[in-house]
Amino acid sequence: MEKTEKEKTIKRLRRIEGQVRGIQTMIENDRECPDILIEISAIKSALDAVSKIIAQNYTYECVKVSPDNEEKLESLLKAIFKYH
Repeated sequence: MEKTEKEKTIKRLRRIEGQVRGIQTMIENDRECPDILIEISAIKSALDAVSKIIAQNYTYECVKVSPDNEEKLESLLKAIFKYH
């Protein structure tokens, strides 16, 4: 993963981490369930976006240049299907 792409991904993960802490605070403060569920949905979408970035980078950086492409591609596909 390129440095700039890596930095963007880490920034996204830190934002997600903050959202998770926000949900903890919402629960501690007895916020309404719909508000909490909306925030959880946002986190799930953000994690989906990060997983796509990581999968795409893995494919372009690792699978194409490696002599054992078939095994790595199979591993990637298993990870994608397990995640979704």
